[in-house]
Amino acid sequence: MIKTLTALGLSMVLTAPAFAAGFIALEGSDATTFHHDASYTPQLFKYLKGSSSLDVLIFQPGGGPVPGPTGVSTTVVSSLAGVTFSNYSALYVESGGGCCTANPHALDGFGAAISSFVAGGGNVSIENYVGGGYDGVVPGGAGAIQGLNVSFTGCSDGEAVTADGIAKGFSQPPVDFCWSHQAYDNTYFKGFGYNSLIKSAPVYGFADGSSFLATGGTLGAPGVPEPAMWAMMLVGFGTVGAMMRRRATKVTFA
Repeated sequence: MIKTLTALGLSMVLTAPAFAAGFIALEGSDATTFHHDASYTPQLFKYLKGSSSLDVLIFQPGGGPVPGPTGVSTTVVSSLAGVTFSNYSALYVESGGGCCTANPHALDGFGAAISSFVAGGGNVSIENYVGGGYDGVVPGGAGAIQGLNVSFTGCSDGEAVTADGIAKGFSQPPVDFCWSHQAYDNTYFKGFGYNSLIKSAPVYGFADGSSFLATGGTLGAPGVPEPAMWAMMLVGFGTVGAMMRRRATKVTFA
């Protein structure tokens, strides 16, 4: 969107920041399909579905277990061939089955279609994200994951839902033994626009880490303009202010 601001003979063109309509969530957990967490699962799928009336599409690239009842309508497929993504509110990519595994090639050949789906308002979540770009769908995910797999440290129930997570509708889950299976170094993911929704337990070794990350501007929440855009807007408004001060009417007392 482009707006022209005219003040005191000064014309400016301000380009409004563009925000992604959908979001991508990296889920460092198999609480949904492996543990069937009765608290977390329905909250996750409600978060993915948002206000849409469309089903959440569950993709099982390795034939993993289907999540338990969530109260949200879902469709399960074992292949994405022939799928019209716009028929769904969100795409949930399951791990290959069981605990702590994932298939970084699950979206190979569908990256462009899914990226278009997200740009058009669709949401994507990847269960047990263990790194990789998922055919370019994950921002900054082309390299190895910046995190730590719990298999090296043992399991913990010390996770906590963050303020961002609570704002998105999550609440603290009951004890479920191994509720989170990857811890993400949030200092790395922040640079790609991710918010920390569920804080990892201290055992995972990060002072600022999370087991569930999602890009900003989700579910109708306003996105955050890039710093450069804010700078341009502030410079513009400052220029207008300076012009107004210079052109102010002078009053002379006799």
